[in-house]
Amino acid sequence: MRFVLVGASALALALAACGDYPGAYEEAEAGPPAGDVRIEPGLYRMQITIGGGPDGSGMQYADENQCLAEEDVSGGYREMLLDLQGRDSCRFETYDLADGQLDAVMVCAGDAFQPETRARIAGTVTPEATDLRMTVAGFEEGGAGVDMRVTSERIGDCDDQDA
Repeated sequence: MRFVLVGASALALALAACGDYPGAYEEAEAGPPAGDVRIEPGLYRMQITIGGGPDGSGMQYADENQCLAEEDVSGGYREMLLDLQGRDSCRFETYDLADGQLDAVMVCAGDAFQPETRARIAGTVTPEATDLRMTVAGFEEGGAGVDMRVTSERIGDCDDQDA
């Protein structure tokens, strides 16, 4: 499944992890859980900005369109995030989505090459748009972390060539 609504490339960079994570979630339930948002299938424009100086500037990392099919969105937003990162490696420490406002912490298991990563994800999620800030702490004491903003909006239906 190709999913870039929440910044697949950026999240993969920030949270990449391998191996099994104790307590990882099993198969997705049918439909989103109560209170979760089900994203509408369609064509989305996604933009990722990494970092941010004191003046609010940042480096544009991605600006692309992506088609989300019914099977990509049927489990709700929470399941899409877990599928993106690998439900065997990652789990939500917290996940609170109320009135379109998301506040979550995702933890992904470490391996021989990378320590465990912990990311805070906060912002707005609606059926046709997202505006999220994701932060991952530095891996070593005093190390620089990763801060990114991911926005997306539904811009239409998918063409056969988009799928």
